[in-house]
Amino acid sequence: MGEQSDKSGKPSDTSTELAKERTHNAYERTLMAWIRTGLSLIGFGIGIFEVTERTGGTTIFRSSKLVGLLFVILGIASVVMAIQENKMDHERLLNPDITYSKKSSLGIRVGYALIGIGILAVIHIIYKVVKR
Repeated sequence: MGEQSDKSGKPSDTSTELAKERTHNAYERTLMAWIRTGLSLIGFGIGIFEVTERTGGTTIFRSSKLVGLLFVILGIASVVMAIQENKMDHERLLNPDITYSKKSSLGIRVGYALIGIGILAVIHIIYKVVKR
């Protein structure tokens, strides 16, 4: 009663198919979260760049043009990586021959990139303060 046939004609369990559907939906929610995160990074980057433009670069914010640009690049890169990861996740779920293996976290990679941008910004700010 709970068994149907999949595309290959093999019987499939309804609960297994529903679990796959839930997993696909979870992948989509995760992708949408990364798109929102990337959009936020891009928005912050543009905002930082605009503030720097409006101050004329006469304050310590001069270095913010680079930080703003790095945020935009990181936002774009995070969305691209999220789309690639989403495609791979869907392919693994649909291909029973592919086994699951631990993969690196996109969040950790973006987090490390943000730490790098922050360290560059702090170093540049300290340099500007000491130079005065």
